[in-house]
Amino acid sequence: MQDLPELSELPMTPDFDIWPVTHRIAGSSIADGHVCVVWSDGKESRYHAFFLRENSTDEDTLHPLSRETVLSPLTLPEDLAARDVAVDEAGALVVTWSHGGHVSRYHPGWLRAHGWFGRGETTAMHVLWTGDEQPLPPTFDGPAALDAPDRFLAWLEALRDYGVARLENLPQQDGLLEDVVCRIGTVRESNFGRSYTLEIKDDPDSNAFTSAPLLQHADMPTRECPHGLQFLYCRENSATGGEGIYTDGYRIAEDMKTAEPDHFKALTEVDWEYNNRSRSSSYRASGPVIEVDAAQRVTGIRYVPWLRAPLIAPIEEQDRAYRSFRAFARRAQGQRYQMVFRYRPGDLLAFDNRRVLHGRKGYDAKGGARFIEGIYSDRDDLYSCIRTLKRHLAGQSGAQAAE
Repeated sequence: MQDLPELSELPMTPDFDIWPVTHRIAGSSIADGHVCVVWSDGKESRYHAFFLRENSTDEDTLHPLSRETVLSPLTLPEDLAARDVAVDEAGALVVTWSHGGHVSRYHPGWLRAHGWFGRGETTAMHVLWTGDEQPLPPTFDGPAALDAPDRFLAWLEALRDYGVARLENLPQQDGLLEDVVCRIGTVRESNFGRSYTLEIKDDPDSNAFTSAPLLQHADMPTRECPHGLQFLYCRENSATGGEGIYTDGYRIAEDMKTAEPDHFKALTEVDWEYNNRSRSSSYRASGPVIEVDAAQRVTGIRYVPWLRAPLIAPIEEQDRAYRSFRAFARRAQGQRYQMVFRYRPGDLLAFDNRRVLHGRKGYDAKGGARFIEGIYSDRDDLYSCIRTLKRHLAGQSGAQAAE
């Protein structure tokens, strides 16, 4: 684009994100009190009067430091309308309102990003995979990622897109796992504590604390909102066996939607109750195996075969539930879907606990040492960290370009 306005001349936006100006405002008009904008690429967008006025960046509407709205929705008159619109020399949209002569300026990059251009095709963020297609997790050099924000961001984006990503070659350092997790967000504690060690216990409160094989599963189905992320840091692993087994639950769900639509439907509709069966705690929650949104897009997997409480339902519903659950398990335990690899000292594996199922092969507890630390966090922290890191790196690029 030519002759785009300098960002320094434009008004601030009602958030802290950076909104590139990719298109100029070629024209503006008023229709039914709302604002119509024609862009330099010929596209048009319309903006509701309340939408624009509530996102005005003047101090009466937005706190200049927190950039959070201070205006009550009921402060605005019911018949609020735009009285006049124009584009100023910097390229910002200027709106004069019907009441009190209030004037607002809008950043064109922010305005374009929040315009409605019709319901087009959305680009899928998730990369679905089977073990055949993705035999190992996306892997990054750990020290380099911890030293350079752009490489750390690349690891986080791989975790977001694939649901699993690994750092390797990390030093053996107490507290390192928590330091890495806290770079992303906050630790989410569980009934296993702030962190835990995958070790054999004399009186285990989970199958994870034995040397037995573990079927693929998602942790914490007993919580109203299961923990979103899990991090495993391998400190030592000379034991025989114990390879990790990972499966993309979203890929299983999408394959079932196409090949087994009746089972897919049942897995989205039948609520299973899960309980943790511990002497010292009693967590219970229920939900479908496959969580979907209003558009039937998969948003989460709640699946642990051994933590299901007895299903109390009509016999016909039980039959539907068990058959669909078995169909899901058949795929989860199918070799084609499984990513199998050995944990190596210095590996830090992160995965989306509400998407990627994890398990392990059994191992010989007397055949060597095995020391793996674990911590939980949440997906919200991951998404926030990605956005803020992108904002930081874009700001650095802009500053360097200005020099």
